[in-house]
Amino acid sequence: MKIDYVSAAVGLSAFAGGTVVALWHARRRRQPAPSECSPEDRLFRSQQYLRRTQSGTLLAVLGLLIFLSDFLPLVTRSARVATIYVMFILFLGLWLVLMGLADAMASRAAFRRSLRQQRMARRTSGIPSAPSASQSRIPVDHR
Repeated sequence: MKIDYVSAAVGLSAFAGGTVVALWHARRRRQPAPSECSPEDRLFRSQQYLRRTQSGTLLAVLGLLIFLSDFLPLVTRSARVATIYVMFILFLGLWLVLMGLADAMASRAAFRRSLRQQRMARRTSGIPSAPSASQSRIPVDHR
């Protein structure tokens, strides 16, 4: 049995990276006190934790499947099974990319919502907002 060391290295690297990401998110999870954030913020943090833990776990599974592709006899002997196996790995990779995009869009929406709430709080409390670029006395570099 011939072993492809590149796919084994990629698979083990992805497995190790996914495991580290999933464990890191599990250890860094911190529930803020109820007075610290709003219920929407708490819900966002909980969903973000789940998305990122799932992404790390999926990356670890994907790495394990890539690594095992050279060691499974049914995959190495049958072209049909190997094709299905590779298609499954590609599907999982696409799913991982989509999960990353969904997490980025959700984080962007939450950041915008938080920024909007801060602006509203400044307006109601009378704290002046930061000057715009046209009102600033700092020269703008127009290259």
